[in-house]
Amino acid sequence: MKNIFIAGVAKSGKSTVAKALIQDKKYNHIPMDYFASSLKHNFPETKITSNVVIDRESSKNLAKLLSRVIQIMNGTDEKFILDSAHILPQDISEYLDRDKWDIYFLGYPSVTAEEKLKIIRKYETENDWTYKRTDEEMLIILHKLIDISREIKSECERLDITFIDTGKDLNDVIKTLIK
Repeated sequence: MKNIFIAGVAKSGKSTVAKALIQDKKYNHIPMDYFASSLKHNFPETKITSNVVIDRESSKNLAKLLSRVIQIMNGTDEKFILDSAHILPQDISEYLDRDKWDIYFLGYPSVTAEEKLKIIRKYETENDWTYKRTDEEMLIILHKLIDISREIKSECERLDITFIDTGKDLNDVIKTLIK
């Protein structure tokens, strides 16, 4: 059993997949988004953001911060799932030993913004960041996230990292990953 790193664009199913894996296996789940938000607010000099749209400089800085955490995790018998909406494949790949980590990037490069918005609205709750955003605001964001999903997919192919398109059926993705 390896540690698992799950990353990708916002609303691609990272937390949902992590929660499903935790129920099936013995993992400690660490959502990196909490740390990104804390660093953004408490240590702005790190230039780590928690914006919905991934920022390249922030991604590099967060990956560098994680590099030491990953070294510590590699030295324990515990197993971890890290998930993040703020790290890009090329920024984290050098820090993850593939003998000890399975790496998955999630995104939705093959759906339209309108299709993704319908899915989000169907499952969102009052606690989701999407809830208070108008459809117009969401469509602008989703167009950007779809473009980033395409870039991430391309980076994953170049780096031989598993990219999973969660645009159509997230339940099938979860079942496949658990196996």
